[in-house]
Amino acid sequence: MEKSSIGSLESLSDIGLRGGVDMRPTLIRVLTDLYMQKLRHTPDEERHYTELALRLLETVDVPTRAAVAARLARHLAPPLRVLQYLVNDLPEVAGPLRAHPLLQQGDAAPALAHPVHVTAVVVNAAPGLQPELQPDVPDEPAAPADAIAPATARELNDLFIAADDYERRLIVLNLPVVAPLPAGRVNIVRVPAVGQRLEAAALSGNRDEFAQQLASALHISREQARLIARDSLGEPIAIALKALGVPRHLVYRILLFVNPMVGQSVERVHNLALLFDEMTVEAAEGMVAIWQALPAGERAAAKHQPLLSPDDAAPRARATTAQRVSAVAPSKDRREAS
Repeated sequence: MEKSSIGSLESLSDIGLRGGVDMRPTLIRVLTDLYMQKLRHTPDEERHYTELALRLLETVDVPTRAAVAARLARHLAPPLRVLQYLVNDLPEVAGPLRAHPLLQQGDAAPALAHPVHVTAVVVNAAPGLQPELQPDVPDEPAAPADAIAPATARELNDLFIAADDYERRLIVLNLPVVAPLPAGRVNIVRVPAVGQRLEAAALSGNRDEFAQQLASALHISREQARLIARDSLGEPIAIALKALGVPRHLVYRILLFVNPMVGQSVERVHNLALLFDEMTVEAAEGMVAIWQALPAGERAAAKHQPLLSPDDAAPRARATTAQRVSAVAPSKDRREAS
């Protein structure tokens, strides 16, 4: 894991406070769900989730801590330090965990911090019953369990859309820490023609065509692709372009033209280009996997609405295009020197 992602864990626990809406309860629930859906975690992945979870659990309310405890109670090998934290909480939080097998090991429990991982397997469980806990077999494929649940995808997508640019950056950079995807998990069309078609649609101001190209290449709904194209902060576009492997020089032009509310701000385009450089392909694929898992007809509405309509803003954006291109696009010498 890159140092930038590890270091940003400290800031991630402060998400939501500046905007007056505390999103940390949603964040810990969703990230716990995503963490639990992966059958195996490396020691580093488990350690990073543990650090993040302990920071967030210190700040959230009792119902949220109880919800996290209930999730962890259904897994045979969740992070031990998180279990120990929750089992010493209030009775309504600790109750589901008191009989957890991992906590019955006494002094031997710390040695089980990184056991052969196991997962909860639910087979025709009746409503209200606890799922049967069965060991995970390392040699067997786990494709069905790696899928992101639609409700989880909707919750995390809503959280991301409601966040500001600072919070979105933290979510993107930390997503691979708590929800790393198996190799080849996301089905994406990566061919040079995709970037060229996206650039042509952006330069012509045809956002419907841009959305259609995104929907086809990312295998997401047309509605979700429209929300990506019309998002007034622009992070979803940068994420989509990263996942598709679009070349950097095309990224600048697409960001400048696809959405007037993004392109008219040199600073915004520059920050999005930095995010494009900083995020990993795995992080971008993680967000695409969330978009692909969204239930039909339950798409999040964008929080940040343009102050100008697209028709009013487009002439202004086109009038200053030359100045923005020269101001934003770094020279070849500068890129080579950096």
